[in-house]
Amino acid sequence: MVYLSIEDGISDIFLFINSPGRWLISGMAIFDTMRTVTPDIYTICLRIAASMASFILLGGEPTKRIAFPHARIMLHQPASAYYRARTPEFLLEVEELHTKFAK
Repeated sequence: MVYLSIEDGISDIFLFINSPGRWLISGMAIFDTMRTVTPDIYTICLRIAASMASFILLGGEPTKRIAFPHARIMLHQPASAYYRARTPEFLLEVEELHTKFAK
């Protein structure tokens, strides 16, 4: 996305999604990149956008989010398998997420 934005900062970027999701940290990096680049991002769900992939799908411009008729989108409560930590460390992660989305 960054490369496409540098090459042509005017044309919309199309992000096709077919993913079961997975890692929170990697997904947040993609989401942040989508919000940073100048062109609008179309997000198009081809078949499945589950877990973090559904979050990325929602990161596209509000009027430019598309799901094919037989596509499936699965949202769930926030969870992270990235950390298998005790409660204090987990609370730090929750606080970081809260700070990120409070903007």
